[in-house]
Amino acid sequence: MAVIIGNADIVEPPPTGQLRYGIFRAATVTDDLDTRAIAAGFTFPAEDCGESYLYDAMCDPADAEEKTFDEGTPYMEALPYWVYSTRQCGMVGRTAQEMARSVRRRLAGGEQTQVESAFWGGTAVPVDPNLTGTAGVVTATPIAAGAGAAISALEESFYSAYGYVGTIHLNQVATGALAYAQVLNGSTAGVLRTPLGSAVSLGAGYGITGPAGVAPAAGFVWAFMTPPVIIRRSEVISQDADLRSVMDRELNQFMGLAERVYAHTWTCPVVHAVQVPVAAPAVATAPAVP
Repeated sequence: MAVIIGNADIVEPPPTGQLRYGIFRAATVTDDLDTRAIAAGFTFPAEDCGESYLYDAMCDPADAEEKTFDEGTPYMEALPYWVYSTRQCGMVGRTAQEMARSVRRRLAGGEQTQVESAFWGGTAVPVDPNLTGTAGVVTATPIAAGAGAAISALEESFYSAYGYVGTIHLNQVATGALAYAQVLNGSTAGVLRTPLGSAVSLGAGYGITGPAGVAPAAGFVWAFMTPPVIIRRSEVISQDADLRSVMDRELNQFMGLAERVYAHTWTCPVVHAVQVPVAAPAVATAPAVP
């Protein structure tokens, strides 16, 4: 479709803005997904998780028989999926290089939201792993009303099972409630954190449902907490060198395409969840703790 532009001077587009506080800020993101991982994903042993036990200081040889030995090591797996952007534009007044840059910028501006949707489990074809589809999620129950009590219950529950700093994931509609409850304790190296140091990912692409896709109570959203998140992705794949390969010659249209392959997981199979109220401030008429 042709675009008619007036007499205004056409200048270079402004530079991109700062990346929002989502999963790309809270996770470790690398551009090293190679050909083999693009085809089959990747896996690794989850060596930093598991139970530890107390043992008394008595020098009784019989005590050795009472120690518990955990068998095996769990593995974390990440399967690949594609995120892409397109742009169709008339060839008149537009170079192939401008078109390539344009569609790459569109991908950069939208891919975080799509990865968040895949991470939550909101895609038509579920990506593995995803939060709502994870088996064995532990649900925390707050002992008081308010977003602060909910997040505190989530962290207490999670850190009773995992010894390192975790990541909290929840929809952006709860931002006001978290800010009012002073849960968001500023930013460290571009990452929002709680007073305990947990990374907070406020996702525009996240859903509000909980384990197994269960809907939250009215006035609430579900939040999940995981160990550190690993996101590996390929370099951007596009037809930068010669956009004529994706040209509609009949209509004289450039058909720009830019895409990446992603794979994500977290470092240990420990996932906890809680319902968080979105009202701020929390008042007597706020929904009861579910």
